[in-house]
Amino acid sequence: MPPSSLVLVGVLTPSAGILGALLWPILQRRLSLTSLRVLIILVIAASIIPLYGVIGLFAPRGARWGLRVPAEMFVLAVYFGGLYGAFQSYARALYAEIIPPGEEARWYGLFSITDKVCVSSRLQDRLNHILTGGSQQSSSFFGPLVVGLVADLTGNIRYAFLFLVVMLWAALPVLAGVDVERGRADARAWSSSHGNDRDEVEVDALLINRDR
Repeated sequence: MPPSSLVLVGVLTPSAGILGALLWPILQRRLSLTSLRVLIILVIAASIIPLYGVIGLFAPRGARWGLRVPAEMFVLAVYFGGLYGAFQSYARALYAEIIPPGEEARWYGLFSITDKVCVSSRLQDRLNHILTGGSQQSSSFFGPLVVGLVADLTGNIRYAFLFLVVMLWAALPVLAGVDVERGRADARAWSSSHGNDRDEVEVDALLINRDR
């Protein structure tokens, strides 16, 4: 794809992401879905993208499907953006439901660290890697690293779609096993049991500041 087309893809994806972040909560309320259920739906919907790319491996020469023509990339950018914007929102919203009250900074710090390392947390990075041939810098490194290795070893970056499908589907049983209500209860219990420790730390900090 020429640079102008890549720029257009880069504009379409976040634009659709904004719309997706606004429209998915409306759909959630209409269908009475939990945040966890919406997140599972988003992961399944996102897996359609690499699956369609895998189909392109078996497309005959000259075929105009299976992510072989620029028009498909533009459609993909809009579709992915609509999912990605909501995915980011719901992943953080669900996380917020099961972290201890008053410990948000600590646990979101952990979230940010794992976000830089984990395979499947930053879907857009690996999709951009595939669409642009690795020309964009990624905040996550493991996923793009695997994509690059697969492309180098096979000579065809399309095989990396198989890796993405496996990683997305591997997340489904993990998400399905999440008990949000128990997570909330455990988070409240943990926060209550560590409340005295936090109070002591705050008192010590006040004493240190007073002595200065």
